[in-house]
Amino acid sequence: MGQQANVTLNTFVYVPAGTSAGVTSWVYRPASGFGASFSKLTSKYADPKSGTQIKIDFLLSVPVVLAADTGFEPAGTLQRTSSATLSFWVSEDSTVAERTDLYLRVKDLVGSAMVIAAVENLDPAYG
Repeated sequence: MGQQANVTLNTFVYVPAGTSAGVTSWVYRPASGFGASFSKLTSKYADPKSGTQIKIDFLLSVPVVLAADTGFEPAGTLQRTSSATLSFWVSEDSTVAERTDLYLRVKDLVGSAMVIAAVENLDPAYG
């Protein structure tokens, strides 16, 4: 396994925050310095029991905080949090080609017009 390194997502650099209880973490700490504004990325790899699937999870959490005092709430107050979870279940006897195919399909799904419309415009696909 490689050493934990920085991860860049949409120009935001998430720095390693270590591993605890099997969950590896990265944190983006914006220049504002408000703790509530720290965006977190986690990864968990669940080793299978013999004959089962490996589960790989990624969770990204993106909080939004007030940039300035409003008179009612101080700067740094958490307003809301958006998040995304990506989970893979991979058979332990799958081939590299099979896992690569799965990855490429998921990559294309995330970049598809259907997913972009659903997330950016809250416009779900209809049948």
